[in-house]
Amino acid sequence: MKRSPQGERWRKLDNTAKIFPVIASKSLSSVFRISATLKEEIDPGTLQTALEEILPQFEGFSVRLGRGFFWYYFEHNKRMPVIERETTYPCKYIDPRSSHQFLFRVSYFDRRINLEVFHAVTDGLGAVNFLKALVYRYLDLKKGWKSVHTFDQKISSDISMNVEDSYIRNYKKTEKRKYSSKKAFHLSGDSLPLDEENILHGYMGLKELKEAGKRYNASVTRFLTAALIWSIYTEHLERKACEAPIGISIPINLRTFFGSKTMANFFAVTLIEYLSDGKEHTFSEILKIVSSQMDLNITKEKMEEVISYNVSNEKKWYLRIVPLFVKWCAINFVFRKNDRAYTMTLSNIGSIDVLEEYKEDVERFHMLIGVSKRQPVKCAVCSYDNELVITFSTVFQDTRLQDHFFAFLESEGVPVEAESNGVPGTRDNKGMYPQIRYDKEKMKKLANVFYGLMVIMAFVLGIINYATYSGSTWSVIAIGLMAYAVITVRYSLMHHSNLGAKILLQTAAAEALWVAIDHSSGYSGWSVNYGIPSTILFADLSVVSLILVNRMNWQSYFMYQIAITVFSFIPLIFWAAGLITRPPLTIVAVTLTVILLIVTILLGDWSVKNELKRRFHI
Repeated sequence: MKRSPQGERWRKLDNTAKIFPVIASKSLSSVFRISATLKEEIDPGTLQTALEEILPQFEGFSVRLGRGFFWYYFEHNKRMPVIERETTYPCKYIDPRSSHQFLFRVSYFDRRINLEVFHAVTDGLGAVNFLKALVYRYLDLKKGWKSVHTFDQKISSDISMNVEDSYIRNYKKTEKRKYSSKKAFHLSGDSLPLDEENILHGYMGLKELKEAGKRYNASVTRFLTAALIWSIYTEHLERKACEAPIGISIPINLRTFFGSKTMANFFAVTLIEYLSDGKEHTFSEILKIVSSQMDLNITKEKMEEVISYNVSNEKKWYLRIVPLFVKWCAINFVFRKNDRAYTMTLSNIGSIDVLEEYKEDVERFHMLIGVSKRQPVKCAVCSYDNELVITFSTVFQDTRLQDHFFAFLESEGVPVEAESNGVPGTRDNKGMYPQIRYDKEKMKKLANVFYGLMVIMAFVLGIINYATYSGSTWSVIAIGLMAYAVITVRYSLMHHSNLGAKILLQTAAAEALWVAIDHSSGYSGWSVNYGIPSTILFADLSVVSLILVNRMNWQSYFMYQIAITVFSFIPLIFWAAGLITRPPLTIVAVTLTVILLIVTILLGDWSVKNELKRRFHI
């Protein structure tokens, strides 16, 4: 990592990671889970100690997300995350401004340790390495074992610490392979209420599954991909013709192709398609199509084309200099367009191995992928010892796809034991997931009721003002105050945003409110002559106070100080346009704002230069 103000380290996001902070939200979390189930119930105190001891060794996880002018970036997070008992559904959105600003969470339930990771940090293999180190250290502490590994905190030598951007390292100009944006067949069903998730695991013997695939001369991944398409074809399409193909998104680990050991993201996605033409087809025919596409698409040459396409876009100077808010709109548009090409995702991270001395304490591993109404069904696969676990996560109430899929495997001689999280019913629930209560949702519900009441009241007041109009638009003042109240509740109370961001937002809202009140009361100009300059002065003093109080982390507010300085020039524009008739307070506000910014820059010295470089890196 490079050095930033106060000696803190920062680094750019890898090529793929740049996408996730832009597209992620509560409706699309971009979070996945790797979990380890042990033979004994988890001791939370020991787990917290294990996490605190291994985290400093993992530079890629000890980060928080920063927002620059052109790109997001990672900076070192000196805080320490706190484990918690699992109380929510898996893979929920990780707010970069909460959870001590870490981009992962560690939880436990019964005998299971859960690691949930925001995909910008790493991919499945990187998360597995982190979880293995955590499990190793936890078991060491429980057993009182002495160090037997190469790292000071007993981290195994089979775990990589490298966080290089392997996309950049392995980039070379070649034929570029664009992503398909042709709309695929999309699954539909009755959604679960609120934020509930339907989790269904299928446990089976790895040996039996390999034998089933061997009968078709197919690997496990090819066999499972074909079985998934077959289940969608028979259960959802009912073997009828469909203009849209079934598209299965399969993440490919690029480390095996390019010899990388990075803990950062290093994967590509390939699309496997099957178009139902209405004719009767067999599973063998579908498997043949799947194998043919995998032979064609999953090669080093094709992966180089994908890397070339992705990295070449990042390297274009005219794209690099585009501000982040513009990139945000463009990336979301492109992602939504390309996302239409997938029916669902099937991710197989393969076999998870642990050191021999820990095998007797580890029962199994699971992998889950976050789902949403935009991406309603996903499937994840991993294996440990001689057991393979297939996990479906979905927001749908019914499990007919999963049931058909597992029934097909059993018809091929692969016995399957099912386990659910008890949603929507109690079928196959073995008590390994918490019973979710919605106490945390009450505040959101009350807030939504408040927003609704404000809208209704604004509408009623507007109608009354219109019906009794006598020259005064008093409803504008009332509606403006209600809008300000909504902004305060929604963005200052309900969000865990930076205090500087809240001040900036409240400043903009207050300035608009002053103008609305002035205009509705006959407009005497007090809003632009006194109201706006006074608000800017208040914002100046507030941000300076935050910098003085939090001097060790002053750079968190520096960008907001720049933004307020830009805001301060708006009254000058009003003055030039003749809207401001009494400029003394405006001149004071602009002068003081600029002086404060200059003083910050001078006192910050070299650290300001580094902060600007970090925030404005292209």
